[in-house]
Amino acid sequence: MATHRSLVLYARDQPLVLETSPRPTAKAGEAVVRILAADIVPYMGEVLDGTLPYPLSLPMTPGNTAIGRVFEVGPDAVQLTPGQLVFCDITIRGRDNPSVTILYGIHGGGYPAAQKLMDGEWRNATYAEYARFPLENLYPLNEDILFNKMGYSISDLCLMPVCLVPFGGLSEVDIKPGEVVIVAPATGRFGGGAVAVALAMGATVIAAGRNQNALQALERIHGVTGRLRTVVLTSETTRNTELFREAAGRPDGADAYFDFSPPAVQGSSLLASGLGALRSFGRCIIMGGMMGNIQVPYAEVMFKSLRLQGRFMYSRQHVLQFIQMVESGLLPLGEKAGINHTEEFGLESIHEALQAAGKLTGWGAHVILKP
Repeated sequence: MATHRSLVLYARDQPLVLETSPRPTAKAGEAVVRILAADIVPYMGEVLDGTLPYPLSLPMTPGNTAIGRVFEVGPDAVQLTPGQLVFCDITIRGRDNPSVTILYGIHGGGYPAAQKLMDGEWRNATYAEYARFPLENLYPLNEDILFNKMGYSISDLCLMPVCLVPFGGLSEVDIKPGEVVIVAPATGRFGGGAVAVALAMGATVIAAGRNQNALQALERIHGVTGRLRTVVLTSETTRNTELFREAAGRPDGADAYFDFSPPAVQGSSLLASGLGALRSFGRCIIMGGMMGNIQVPYAEVMFKSLRLQGRFMYSRQHVLQFIQMVESGLLPLGEKAGINHTEEFGLESIHEALQAAGKLTGWGAHVILKP
């Protein structure tokens, strides 16, 4: 039987173990992918050691979104063929109930129907040489355009999920060219991705954060568009609202507010500041990792008819649209997007990779696992 190497987590108080095991095989509705490179999110180490108590089914092979080549397809595949370069989406949905969702290799959903997916068929993910995926989670990429014409590397393509997540939220509230979008905090990894995507969608973006150096870096990257404005946040809710309105440059306020509050934030007043800067019938999308409760100015939401919505990840249609944006050149990746520091690690160096990813939390840096 053919084998492959994979990283296995047996317990959250133990390190990952590199093992040799039987290579996965494809059944109906599935494909096996040779993993070329997998993204490592900054908080992955905290997920694995339980600091972030995401539900996991142990033992398991963890993972994140990846770029790979189709190795084997099930008997019912009609488009995917061995050798194709593909974007591997880790958002796995129940086929008989797509609202039941897990993140392959990182989050088991936390309720029985979702946990069944990770407990069973979808336990071992992309921190391995080969991984099995549902056919619908694999998206063909145009190699000639991406590699030969645009000059991207495999590692550059691993930036796609960092931008795809905010694209799902921005699409959910139907951002249109010419609208004004507030992104806060904008200096983190996904916040920086939201800035890049909103600009690519034609919006004027107000990027907000407390790190002035990080905001200046965004200005250097995106200043040529003429549609980026930055705001240094204060500790006062009303002052932040005033700064957002001034940056919007319109008396009625901004069209949308994108909240990407990280897990460490608790009891933040930033959401109230953003809502206060919206025009009537403005939209607010919540996609951050904050685990606690939020405070919402009830009367303001009601009187201004504001739309307040959360969005978990993205839909299949969002992925297809996003790939079109990348392949058309509308959304740059790699150095063109301001990524000036990329670190690559093999499976045997996973512990160093997790440490490196944990340190590179802002925009401009990237850590990749290459099995």
